[in-house]
Amino acid sequence: MKEQAGKNGLSDSIQTIRGIGPKKADLCRKLGIETLLDAVGYVPGEYELRRAVQPVSSVSDGKDVSLCLEFISPPRVNRIRKGFSMTSMKGRDSTGTVECIWFNQPYRGRNCKHNHHYFVMGKAAKGPSGMQIQNPFVENYEEKHHSREQYLPLYRLTDGLTQKDLRHIVSEALKRLPDGQGDPDRVDVRLSEKYGFPGRAEAWRSIHFPESRDRQEKARQRLAFEEFLSLLTALAFIRKHTGSNKGGIPIPVSQGKLNAFLNRLPFRLTDSQTRVLHEVLKDLSGGNSMNRLIQGDVGSGKTVIAAAALFVVASAGYQGALMAPTEILARQHLATLNRMMEGSGIRLECLTGSRTESQKKQVKKALADGEIDILIGTHSLIREDVAFRNLGLVITDEQHRFGVRQRAMLQEKGTVPHVLVLSATPIPRTLVHVLYGDLDLSVIDSLPPGRIPIRTYCVPMFYRERIYRFVRKYAKDGCQSYVVCPLVEESKAKPDIHSVEEVYEELSHGLLSGIRMGLLHGRMKPQDKNQVMEDFAAGRVQVLVSTTVIEVGVDVPNARIMVIENADHFGLAQLHQLRGRVGRGNQPSFCILISDQKEERAIARMRTLVHSTDGFEIAEKDLELRGPGDLYGLRQHGIPDFRIADPLKDSALLQLAGKEADRMVHHPEGSWDRAYVKASVDQFMRESGEIVSA
Repeated sequence: MKEQAGKNGLSDSIQTIRGIGPKKADLCRKLGIETLLDAVGYVPGEYELRRAVQPVSSVSDGKDVSLCLEFISPPRVNRIRKGFSMTSMKGRDSTGTVECIWFNQPYRGRNCKHNHHYFVMGKAAKGPSGMQIQNPFVENYEEKHHSREQYLPLYRLTDGLTQKDLRHIVSEALKRLPDGQGDPDRVDVRLSEKYGFPGRAEAWRSIHFPESRDRQEKARQRLAFEEFLSLLTALAFIRKHTGSNKGGIPIPVSQGKLNAFLNRLPFRLTDSQTRVLHEVLKDLSGGNSMNRLIQGDVGSGKTVIAAAALFVVASAGYQGALMAPTEILARQHLATLNRMMEGSGIRLECLTGSRTESQKKQVKKALADGEIDILIGTHSLIREDVAFRNLGLVITDEQHRFGVRQRAMLQEKGTVPHVLVLSATPIPRTLVHVLYGDLDLSVIDSLPPGRIPIRTYCVPMFYRERIYRFVRKYAKDGCQSYVVCPLVEESKAKPDIHSVEEVYEELSHGLLSGIRMGLLHGRMKPQDKNQVMEDFAAGRVQVLVSTTVIEVGVDVPNARIMVIENADHFGLAQLHQLRGRVGRGNQPSFCILISDQKEERAIARMRTLVHSTDGFEIAEKDLELRGPGDLYGLRQHGIPDFRIADPLKDSALLQLAGKEADRMVHHPEGSWDRAYVKASVDQFMRESGEIVSA
């Protein structure tokens, strides 16, 4: 629809609509509505059912009614007592008379004329002199609307705007939609003919002002399908042009060297790890470039698979790259891989933003000269001046922190290198196709033996003192704890939400006085953040008060308690990730969720986390409870939010759209397909911030 906005006037301001001046336009802007196109795309959340008019003779006590009335008496206002009035008017149709009553609305009758028909809607009640309609809704009667059942959209509002305002704006914008006459959209026509969908314009009209629930649902499915189609088409195009599914370098696997590497490890691989490693080695030694995603819950052992793959590649004379989202995690990987590859002769280095310019220059030269076998780093790896001599394998860790294009930029450092993607963030299976449609999937579905399940509790706020006495006791015994808060600093707009600064001050001068504490949040300078984390990892800090910056890349086996303030303000998947920061040693660990939330959906989310440690089950529940527009991590993937589509509810549509997207990208039927692909890529770029050209 966006590519047609200009030629159909949909890019015009809503102020081109009669009755919409600067004041209402400013209010609409708060809702993200500036153009007619924005108005068309502002989808209602619910609908109000207005039944067809009925005769007055059929009105019964306690029932909702819709009537066509002519008022036959002037408004009468009775002052019942101070501050309380009742306004009444009598109305009739050909079958009888009814009284309309409004409480504390003395102005109600002023605009009602005699010998004029009005649509009146409300609840009937038996009064002393007959049937009454209390506090009814009244508007001019129009036979074409009110003589039949009607569904009216209910939009999210802002102060100063009414449903009537938005319905007027949207209905006027819908009049500018192209109807396909004269210059039909071939993609739109084909989708309608191929899948039985209504046309795009008809779908937009029906999702705002449906003639029936069935028409509304068919319109929703049509628009959801194209929302999936546009996104998947853009992703398919990007993947086609960034090296995926092309012939790659077959890496010879020396089984003897690999066995020696695995035997040096202080543990044996689990059956699940062995299976996934076999899948990776098969890809590396094959004739095509590996494009594989390894999903595994926190602590499942993805790093050792990555290390084995890097070892095989380096042993065969190729270079490997491992990109992590934070410097803390990059340095942690360097330390881990150095231990695993000690004595193997493989040369490892780290490239991060905090290294001096002289150090960076030395690393880049050694890399280009082939003197470094494995380079570990952050976003610094994708800078233009970083050149590999013979890149054979690219690994991105915690992929949800990188966009599609960032992963591709690292791949482009070599000639079709193999690609391995690691993710400990549980992604609902219904979304894996959306986010990683080009990758083969491996799942590590079991934890290493000896891991003790984390005990999870959800408690109300009045338990806080007891909780922090528990934290103090463990700190005295030499154990460490995290305390996570939703905000950095106190907010007047959210007085009941705890901030890290507030909690740090409260605890360090109160229940945890004398305990070595640290403060960590995203607004701190990188070097300060790194110092706090080093102090915590070394045991110099016993209790770390932090925002969610510790969610990824912190491995402190001595940390045994995770306290999460205002836990209902986090997504389930995010809470599960935070919980995974503890339980990394061989002692019992605890995750304590503090929440006073009484809303049933929030309680259900907390209950899920308390009773489940399966990250994939939790992610599916998160998607079900929170909805696709609020799914944690979706935007971080570089994927725009869904406005209409629901990956859980519409999984069949998602698969259908994926097949259509692949066909349009790889086997376009004409210039209209290519135009649709280009428009989808352009839209993806605008909404996700990715940089790619179609």
